Amino acid sequence: MSLNLENKFILLSTSSMIKVEGDDRVPFLQGQLTQDIKLISHDKALFAGFCNPKGRVLAFMLCFEEHDSIHIQIDSSIAEPILRRLKMYVLRSKVSLNLLDNQFTCVGFVGSKPLLNQGIKLPENYLDIVRSHDVMIMRVGKNTERYQLMGDTTKVNTFMKLNLAEYTSMSIESWDNLNIIDGIPNIYPTTQEAFIPQSINMDLIDSINFKKGCYTGQEIVARTHYLGKVKRRMFRAFIESEDDLTPGDQIINEKKEAIGQLVRSAKENELRTNMLIELRVDQAHEALYIKNHVIEIMSEDKKIFD
Repeated sequence: MSLNLENKFILLSTSSMIKVEGDDRVPFLQGQLTQDIKLISHDKALFAGFCNPKGRVLAFMLCFEEHDSIHIQIDSSIAEPILRRLKMYVLRSKVSLNLLDNQFTCVGFVGSKPLLNQGIKLPENYLDIVRSHDVMIMRVGKNTERYQLMGDTTKVNTFMKLNLAEYTSMSIESWDNLNIIDGIPNIYPTTQEAFIPQSINMDLIDSINFKKGCYTGQEIVARTHYLGKVKRRMFRAFIESEDDLTPGDQIINEKKEAIGQLVRSAKENELRTNMLIELRVDQAHEALYIKNHVIEIMSEDKKIFD
């Protein structure tokens, strides 16, 4: 699974941003999300999850600071219902939550040389943030020079015109494939409440903090962690097919048992679709199918959970 992309960019229109502000923004989010919000800083973003009381994931998100607020980046397909649900917990807290529309823009891009040649500093470490020319640049590639440009729409557009002239557009499929390579899950309407955080490897990408205090669903998440080996995990995989897949599609074994489901997918080309799949760990070496297509799990992922 590899994609050769260099000096490419894409408007991340499938992501939305929830702005959380007010004196109680940190303790409020601390009581709702799986992450220790106190660890988010001016120059560091972190992944987090929002669960229901049974520890099932309602949303997967990326959180970072912006001035006197915390921004939550989330898939657009669930942004509005998650915003409504979070607002239910506000009660008397001094906090306001709003969905940012056209005034805030996120752009993904791959490649660093054109920017470095112009003297623009880029973050070196995963999920680090630098601020330049009134915009934020965050490194979102684990082993690749993949970044996210964020900020006020007018300032982002100006930055792009001045500094990204050498970059050409890429498809959302290509960008999503890079997320799959990095093992980054996502939650969609069809998979809300389908997984506990560990079954989509959120503990392996530091999006769960087991030392923080209580939050919605914390008891189940902590119990799974401290009782021992997780029985369900997420694997990188692919099929050779041009058929469309939908998050939540069932993974079937030879006995026609449903033993997992699709977390996310993206077409690499007309003949191959890459996937993140969640399933029982004891089934990872068995013959598996999705929509009658044979699933090939990445060999290195099988070894991780053996």
